[in-house]
Amino acid sequence: MTPPKRLPAEAGELAARHQLGALQAEFAPKPIGRVLVALHIFLTVHLLAMLVLPGLLYYWWLRRLPNFSRKQAAKRLFLFEHGLIVHPQFGAGATVLRWESVRLFQDITQTFVNGVPGPTTYRYSVVGPGITSATITEFYDNPQTWGPWMQHAVVRAQGQTSLEAVIEGRTVNFGPHTLSSTGLHTRGKGELPWSDLQECRVAAGRVRVMRAGASSPWSDDALSDIANLHLFLTLVGNLAPR
Repeated sequence: MTPPKRLPAEAGELAARHQLGALQAEFAPKPIGRVLVALHIFLTVHLLAMLVLPGLLYYWWLRRLPNFSRKQAAKRLFLFEHGLIVHPQFGAGATVLRWESVRLFQDITQTFVNGVPGPTTYRYSVVGPGITSATITEFYDNPQTWGPWMQHAVVRAQGQTSLEAVIEGRTVNFGPHTLSSTGLHTRGKGELPWSDLQECRVAAGRVRVMRAGASSPWSDDALSDIANLHLFLTLVGNLAPR
């Protein structure tokens, strides 16, 4: 996690225009290690020596990595008090979103090779009003920090208003689930009254809702399907009987 620095002019103008507040953190693209850099250079040179076109295509592919592209290395993920600014991994420009109006989806996948843990992929989809959206991946360094930070930012920005909406008789939608003052509504299942909810837990990449007295889940959904996951879990924890 890089300490906040002075914002570049473009980011500063966007932050001021969208009233994002104070800069909280800045994340740069994650460079690959020296061994991999040396291997890529070796392969590029040998491909160019044998066949020019494959070598040029391979070099063009390498330019998606910050080690081989100044433009890629200059991209940033800025997290502010009231929103974010992010440069896309592919393409130009910057996307601005405010925490109070986003729907945040997370998809974290741990790969295994012959039973041995491999790389973990991180994909956060931040969807704003209209067609504004951004996809943020492990292209940016330290997703174990910026991912949960964004989830908590959504809770801070939307938690109180969402809870008040439910208490006042309105509903709040989280994808497959909708919360109301009477219970948890799940697509294809109907309503589970709060008095019948035994537990809502996260396990093995899924959200499982247990009905009191039942041995199998009342609903079982992938984490990646739940919008604003941490906000959903926080509200269920506040609304369910203790």
